[in-house]
Amino acid sequence: MKKYLNNYNLHKKAATAGLALLLLSAASCTKDFEKINAPYKDVSVATASAPALFNQLSRNMTQEDYTLHNVILLDKVNQLGVQNVNTPYTNYIASYWSTYYQNLADYKFILKLIDESGDPQIFTNLRSISTILMSLKTMDMLDRYGDIPYFNAAVAQDGVAYYRPEYDDQAAIYKSVLEDLTAAVNAIRTGSSASTQLPLGNYESFLASNYDAWIKFGNAIRLRYAVRLFAKDPAIATPIITDIIGGNKPLPNAVTYASTTAMRENNYGNYPRIVVPTPNYADRRWYTFREVSVSNIRLSTNVWTQISNSNADDGSGIFDPRAYVWFMPNNAGKWVPQPQDHSVDEGSSTLYRNDATPAPANSLADNKFAGFNFYLVRDFLDMPFVLISEADVHFLKAEIYAKGMGVAKDFTKANQEYQDGLRSSVNFWYTYVANSASGIWPASKPTLGATAIATFLANPKVALVPGDDAGNVRKIITQAWLASIWNQPEAWAISRRTGLTPKAAGYNPQVFNKLPYPENEKQNNFDNWMKASGGAEPDAQATVKVYWAP
Repeated sequence: MKKYLNNYNLHKKAATAGLALLLLSAASCTKDFEKINAPYKDVSVATASAPALFNQLSRNMTQEDYTLHNVILLDKVNQLGVQNVNTPYTNYIASYWSTYYQNLADYKFILKLIDESGDPQIFTNLRSISTILMSLKTMDMLDRYGDIPYFNAAVAQDGVAYYRPEYDDQAAIYKSVLEDLTAAVNAIRTGSSASTQLPLGNYESFLASNYDAWIKFGNAIRLRYAVRLFAKDPAIATPIITDIIGGNKPLPNAVTYASTTAMRENNYGNYPRIVVPTPNYADRRWYTFREVSVSNIRLSTNVWTQISNSNADDGSGIFDPRAYVWFMPNNAGKWVPQPQDHSVDEGSSTLYRNDATPAPANSLADNKFAGFNFYLVRDFLDMPFVLISEADVHFLKAEIYAKGMGVAKDFTKANQEYQDGLRSSVNFWYTYVANSASGIWPASKPTLGATAIATFLANPKVALVPGDDAGNVRKIITQAWLASIWNQPEAWAISRRTGLTPKAAGYNPQVFNKLPYPENEKQNNFDNWMKASGGAEPDAQATVKVYWAP
C-alpha cells in the first residue's frame, strides 16, 4: 500500500492537465502543496483508497461555477429575461475544466489501485460505477470545450512525456468513452452476485449501492449520447439505440415517486443533504441570483409563452403546473414576464440583493417582473442538482420514436414516452417540494392539484397531434428544453443540437457554440493549446462548433 500512497502523493500534484510541471516543481513546499490541492482535503494521503476516491469523485460531479449556468447558458438558450448581448464569460470558463482534471486523475488512480490490488474481481462494481460517473463527466467536457486532453492526461506520475498532454479528437474520445461505458454497465453485478463485491458503505452516497439504479443511470447516459451523436455519427449511435430500445435494457421508468429515495433512484445527481451535506454546497448558485452585476434573471417572455395561454397577469392563463415551483409573481402578486428587448427598466426582483442575507420574498418595492422562485433558489439543503432526469430519458425516447432514429417511427410510442416525460418532470418537482425539510419553503408552498397533470397534457400547446410529424418533434424538443431549465448545460446542448428550441422575437445574442479554453492552458500547455485553438482569441474560439453540432 505504501507504493500506492506514494503514487497518490504524486498523482495529486499532477491532477490538472496544464499544471503538471508547476505542481512537480512545488513538491517540496508543504504550504504550496496544500494550496494547490485544496479540493483534496477530504481524502488525505493517509486514507487514499479506491472507495474513498470514488466518494470524492461522486461528490464532485456537479461542482462548477453556477454563474456560467445562470448568467451565460440561461441566456444562450433564451430561458431568462433580458439577454446579455455580449457574453461575460471569461471569469467562468475554467472551473469545470480544472475540476474535471482533478476528477480524471482520481478516476485513473482508482483503476490503478484496483488493478494492483490482490483481488481485482471484488472491485468490479466499484470500477463500473466509477466509469459511469467519469464517462458522463468526460462527455460533458466534450459538450463544453470540444477537443480536450484525455488519453494521456492526468498521468504525470508516468513520466515527463505526460506533463503537457496533447488535445485528443472529440470523435475518438466519444467512441472510446461510450465503449467503456457500455462495458461498465454490462459488468455490474446485481442480486446475489453483488455479494461478491467489496461493500462500499458510506463511501457510496450517490446511489447507496443500488446497482440496479446504477445500470439504469448508465443506460440513460448511453441513450443521451446516442441521440446527441445520431445525426453526426450514426455508426456509433445506432447500435446503442438498438441495444437499449430493441433490447429493452433497464432505464428509469417510475413516473411517480413515493419518496425522495425513489426519486433519486430515477433522477441522477447530487442531493445535497445526502451526497454533499454542507450549507456551502449551493452558495455559488445563490451568489449568481443575488449579485447585482450578473442578476438579469427573470421569468422571460419566451418561457412565459410556453407555460401560459395568455398574458393575464393574475396567472389565470398558466397551464404548466411546474410554473408555481420554478417561478413566483412580482411584489404586487402579478405574473409579469420581462420583455427581452430592454424596453422596460428591470427594477429590483423578488430576491436579488447584493448581500448574503436575502430580502424577504416580494419585499422590494420596485420589483416589476415575475422571477425565479425565491424559495427554490434558497433551498440549498434539499434542491437536487440533477445530471440526467427520468424526464430527459422519456423525451429522448419520444424523439427516437417520432423521428425513427434507429427504430421504426411510431406515434403511439412517441406520445406515450412524451407524456411520461411530462408526468415525471411535474412529479419530480412536486415530490421535491413536498419532501423538502430545510424549512425554507413556507407553509403555503405549492401543491399539485388532482387534475393539474391531465389539464397540462391536454393543452394544445403541449399535446401531440397524429400526422403532424414536424410539429410533434418541435413540441418534444421544446418540452425537453423546458424541463432542463435547472440543468442549463443540457438545455444548451438541446438548443445547439436541434435548432428547434423556442426563441423570442429579436433574440440575437453573441454566437456561443462552445466554451473557450481556459487562459492557463495557453500559458502552461502552449504548443498543444495552439494546435487545438489555432491561437484564436476567446470570442473566436466560442464560435467553433463541437463535434455533434449541425
